[in-house]
Amino acid sequence: MKLFERRTYDMKCNWKTYVDNYLEGYHLPSVHPGLNRELDFSAYVVEPHTRGQERYVRQLSPIRGAQPGDTTPRRYQEAREDLTTDYFWVFPNWMLNCYPDNVSLNIVVPLAAELSLAIFEWYLPEKDHGAPAAKASVEFSDQIQMEDVGICEVVQRNLRSRSYARGRFSVKQEKGVHAFHRMYGKLMQE
Repeated sequence: MKLFERRTYDMKCNWKTYVDNYLEGYHLPSVHPGLNRELDFSAYVVEPHTRGQERYVRQLSPIRGAQPGDTTPRRYQEAREDLTTDYFWVFPNWMLNCYPDNVSLNIVVPLAAELSLAIFEWYLPEKDHGAPAAKASVEFSDQIQMEDVGICEVVQRNLRSRSYARGRFSVKQEKGVHAFHRMYGKLMQE
C-alpha cells in the first residue's frame, strides 16, 4: 500500500467527542446509510483491549455483499467469511480503517476546547492509483467523514445545553467508548 491522498477536516468539536463517535457503532444505521448498506450491522463487534500496556479498541464487521432486490450497486459486491472491515482506535487519538480495497489512517488533533482537526491519509495498492476505483474509495470515506463531522458538531453543541444529562454507558453499544473513558480517566489521575 502506498499513500494515495491526504485530506484534513476542521471540526467544531472537542477531540474527545470525535473519539467517542468513532468508538460507538450504534449511530451507523442512521448517520451513515451508505456505509450501513455495505456492512452487516447485526454482526458488528467491538473489542476493547485494555490489559497491561494494551490501549486500543478493535471494531469489525463482515461485508454484507449484494442482496436480493438491491436497486443500487454495492461498493463491495461479494460477501465472504474473510471479507470484513476492521477499525482500530489506538489511545489517545489514532485510528486505522481497513477496507477490502484500501486502508486509511486518521489522527484527530485538538486545537482548542471545541475545535479539532482530523487528518486522513488513504493508502491503496500502487497498481490501483490510476484506477477510478481509487478515487471512489476516497470519496466513499470522505462522505462518511463529512457525516461524522456533522454529527460530532451537533453533539458538541448539545453537550452545552441545559437539558444534557450524562447517563450510564450502554453495555451492548458503548464498550469502546467506556474503554476510552477509563483510559483517559486513568491518564488524568497519573
